[in-house]
Amino acid sequence: MIRTLWDKFGPQFVRFFVVGVGATIVHWGVYVLLNYLFELKEEQKVALTITYTLGYIISFVGNYIASLKWTFKTSGSVSKGAGFMFSHLVNYGMHVGLLNLFLLLGVGEFLVSALQFCAPWLVELVPAMGNAANLLPLPVFAIVVPINFLLVRFFLTRGDTVTQ
Repeated sequence: MIRTLWDKFGPQFVRFFVVGVGATIVHWGVYVLLNYLFELKEEQKVALTITYTLGYIISFVGNYIASLKWTFKTSGSVSKGAGFMFSHLVNYGMHVGLLNLFLLLGVGEFLVSALQFCAPWLVELVPAMGNAANLLPLPVFAIVVPINFLLVRFFLTRGDTVTQ
């Protein structure tokens, strides 16, 4: 069974992971850069949601092109584009919902404390890592990425024969 799952989803998931890492770096990088430029802190929930959204939108464009052409090796269509957009609206809702839940729960402060304990040199080397708001996306990404893979795969490969 595991071999069958790997044969069906493995290579696509690896490509999805590579594209996703790139999109995630762009998304998180824009978010952290904007937080730095506007000196945003964890208390500024609405502003953080806006900078998170801007990062998401910017990464969305490259993600779509790479997902279509490389990850799933399929051609575009209006219905596939609409499906991709729908899956990313669902994905965006999960992102923002979890981001704000983690803000309310103080997860960012916990992450900063853990990072300062485990790798104080990293916080000293990259001061942005000491900002709780900047670390909040990390657990969000860990939860949402696998779910998004299934959604995007469904919408971009409808009607196609599956290629590895």
